[in-house]
Amino acid sequence: MFLVLLLSAGFLSLTAAAVSHQFYFVNEAKSWTEAQSYCRSHYTELATLYNTDDVNALTQLGSPTGSAWIGLYDAWAWSDGTSYDPSSASWRIAEPNDASVYCAQMNTDGSWCDVSCNSQTDKFVCYGPGDTYTLVNTAKTWTEAQAFCRATYTDLATAQSIAQNEKVFMAANGEFVHIGLYRARTWSDGSDSSFRHWISGQPDGIEHCTALSFSDSGQWIDDSCSNTKPFFCYAATVATLRLKVEATAELSRAEIEENILKPLREELIRYGLPNSTSLSLREFYQTNP
Repeated sequence: MFLVLLLSAGFLSLTAAAVSHQFYFVNEAKSWTEAQSYCRSHYTELATLYNTDDVNALTQLGSPTGSAWIGLYDAWAWSDGTSYDPSSASWRIAEPNDASVYCAQMNTDGSWCDVSCNSQTDKFVCYGPGDTYTLVNTAKTWTEAQAFCRATYTDLATAQSIAQNEKVFMAANGEFVHIGLYRARTWSDGSDSSFRHWISGQPDGIEHCTALSFSDSGQWIDDSCSNTKPFFCYAATVATLRLKVEATAELSRAEIEENILKPLREELIRYGLPNSTSLSLREFYQTNP
């Protein structure tokens, strides 16, 4: 396929990468973690789904009964987007211990435990510029505390190192407090796909991994990650696109992504590439006509 985009006046040379996914059904019973490891070794990753077309593609590949793992799972994360590192976590012994609660609390000794996000008994610690931490002496739910910190400071406290945890502990001043750690459904490959296709009543907050149910038209259930079942992987296909674009003014990276790559992706999908196709800008520079 040859594409020419004309916007008029000076020239801009773009190099972009187009990524599309090919799905594979592996009919071997494995735990979710074993399935993830297998997909990463033999393909790219456990399947990430973007829409009902992807659901239909998987149901056609798989078995007419039972269920199979996909890449969506529960994971701990920090409110400000900082990656969670379990090796530096300060959980109290035997914590976290409740699969049905999704937020973290700092105890009076600086250790953490998992608690209900709806608990209104906790004060909370926010952080602001310069790695400063502030105790807010008002009890709120975790979500209310997050909104307050984001509006007034930067975010709920992040404590991804021993040093940061000590700063939060000192700011808490002996109180039980909400911190910015919470558990959320995320994709194994780190994708930002917001597509969900749950069976009614799911997820129920008890199990942490996700499977596609063949007997329920491809809708999803949550299940214990230690259970064994077949699974779906995907392999990513990467293609490099080089484009020369005429533009009336100098364009920023954000403007190129919004005004050129976004409509280009839609056009590629219209020509038959899968909906999971994504485009990313590798480099761009001004050229002479």
